[in-house]
Amino acid sequence: MAPNPSSIARGAARVASERGRISRASASTSASTDDLRAAFRHCVEIVRARDYETYLCTLALPRASAPAAFAVRALNAETGSVVGNAESVDAAVARLMWWRETMTAGSAGTRAGHPVALATLAALGNEPNARARTWMRRMIEARIADARSDGPPRTIADLERYASDAHGSALTLALDACGVRNADADHAVSHLGQAIGLSALLRGTVAHAKQRRCYLPSDACARHGVSTESVYRMEPSEGVRNVAHEVASAAKGHLDSARAMASRVPDDAKPFLLQAVPVGRYLDALEARDFDVFDEAVAKGGAPLLTQGAIAWHAFKRAY
Repeated sequence: MAPNPSSIARGAARVASERGRISRASASTSASTDDLRAAFRHCVEIVRARDYETYLCTLALPRASAPAAFAVRALNAETGSVVGNAESVDAAVARLMWWRETMTAGSAGTRAGHPVALATLAALGNEPNARARTWMRRMIEARIADARSDGPPRTIADLERYASDAHGSALTLALDACGVRNADADHAVSHLGQAIGLSALLRGTVAHAKQRRCYLPSDACARHGVSTESVYRMEPSEGVRNVAHEVASAAKGHLDSARAMASRVPDDAKPFLLQAVPVGRYLDALEARDFDVFDEAVAKGGAPLLTQGAIAWHAFKRAY
């Protein structure tokens, strides 16, 4: 049975303390155990509010892994929302550079100023090791590159690279925070991260268009006669559907690769593959609507209760 959100928040400090993390974090940041509990609770709420499907998948993780996974996923949600919410490119870059320096080079006292930074610090054992710093740097630098970009990505390969750095790195970092070190698991979540990232960009087409942002690759758009302005105007066309089909096919390929590796992934890492379920459901729904990325009903992921039921069933069956 999956833990509920309140039990995760109450148990986060205890779980981290069992690993020797809370005491070290408290000593370096002057944060109390209550501060740390509040920080983990804040992470749970961020993930629930911004990515409900990921929230459901994280609830289904083993009790000992969920707090750290929520912290890392909240960090990804925080950095991932900067570009869309900043008033300017310079403001977005400055904020993301703060995150990069704080999480990879800043002092523990600096991190304590933000609850997501504080919780992630505790989850990673106070001072992140070189491996964890590498994944955080890749994750945040992908967002910085996105903020500085002045147009759509050129190719699907560019999209895949972004998805791998932003989402694959976050999944690998979550594994690391939960003490899972395995090459097959890293490989599987790298593919899953690319599937998640590509699907998220397709799902966000309407929201991005309203901000005059477009992530449909420019070379595919040119082949199919799609202009960036037509995407901004959200004009459905066969060309847009063809471009979306190409991106969705790439996402499906990575999803299939992640699932094919599941049998080689150690048992303690397999629950992290549960995010394949909502990705697969979205890609199936998009195909059923002839790859209409402007269909907001598809982008929203369908009825929440059906999504919750599907994730719960797959978690119970351990079918990812």
